[in-house]
Amino acid sequence: MKQKQRFDKKRILISAAVLAVCAAAFAVAVWLANRPTDEEYNRNYRIDYELVRVTQVLFDDYTVDDSSEQIIRGSQTLNVVILTGPYKGDVVTVGNYMGPMHAKLAEAGTVMTATITTTMGEGYQLSLVNYDYTWLLVGILAVFVAAVAIVGRRKGVLSLVGLAVTIAAVVFVFIPLWLKGLPAIPLTLGICVFVTIACLTLLDGISRKSASAMLGTVLGVLVAGLFAWICTAISGISGLNMEEAEWLLDEARSNEMVLNVRGLFISGILIAALGAVMDVSMGIASAVTELAEVNPALTSRQLFRSGMNIGRDMIGTMTNTLILAFAGSSLNLMIVMFAAGMQPYQFINNDDVMMEIIRSVAGSLGLVLTVPLTALVSSVFVKSGRTAVPSEPAPQNKL
Repeated sequence: MKQKQRFDKKRILISAAVLAVCAAAFAVAVWLANRPTDEEYNRNYRIDYELVRVTQVLFDDYTVDDSSEQIIRGSQTLNVVILTGPYKGDVVTVGNYMGPMHAKLAEAGTVMTATITTTMGEGYQLSLVNYDYTWLLVGILAVFVAAVAIVGRRKGVLSLVGLAVTIAAVVFVFIPLWLKGLPAIPLTLGICVFVTIACLTLLDGISRKSASAMLGTVLGVLVAGLFAWICTAISGISGLNMEEAEWLLDEARSNEMVLNVRGLFISGILIAALGAVMDVSMGIASAVTELAEVNPALTSRQLFRSGMNIGRDMIGTMTNTLILAFAGSSLNLMIVMFAAGMQPYQFINNDDVMMEIIRSVAGSLGLVLTVPLTALVSSVFVKSGRTAVPSEPAPQNKL
């Protein structure tokens, strides 16, 4: 009992130390990523995203198109008051143009988001963007958080913390650092390693099981990235083929920025595959560790075989999940192409379709190969007495 208590205390201290290091590294990364550069200080214009409230509708000139699913077409002239930012309180007259891509009909009291472009020495210009969805978003997230916390209890709450860390790492570290010119793929790999260590430490602490899952996750993501890189090298498809690439390149030229747009395609694959790969890795590592604790006589080879058998049951459903997720995101694209009468050979030779195929297959391949990689790593870790990662000792039989 005392030995187990000492082990538990040591494991908690190590886990706390790892989380403290992760927190410190994240804080430093956020500070470095969001520190303004000289170019940002010296720009002759600034764009702010603020909230406005419609105070008066001055002019309406729109129609509802009954022939195209009730789409609103036309324009409005509105008086709006700025609610946030440096121009808070200003009342501005602005046009609200509506069509298939922007049917945001406004009335007095409607709160909307807007961009405010300030040109030094020339004042500012306001453009309406969308409705304010803040309270809807809060409600959606509240339902999700409550469901996860009630069903998952402690593990559920910890998984939500891990999810928050993942989103924060992408939004506050990856994107700002990439915009400062850092290469996308190495930056993404660093984010994936950080997220893997932080999330799995939160969920299970530092143990042989979690260490096996961490290593299996990193290896699985690397496989997905390597396969995607090979495919892009052969096909010539890269981030430059994405719809947003032209805008990013124009923005980089106009602001004298150096952006690594080519690597964004593979970066997206790595981030998209991370969650599913982490899930499979933890499942395999947990199963192998449990088998070793129940039957300490099992050899590494037997544990590996058992991990493979368990992993094969996961592969079918998880692979379908990943591929269907990618297919769902490109459903509109497929419908447009088939509606345009494309032949099968034209369809598969389209850049957008090929990008979706590479995304799906690369992520799924990483997921599939995560099973043997994690099974191998966890079977070795569990049976090895030389690893530096602590593991709970098997219970001793009392005579």
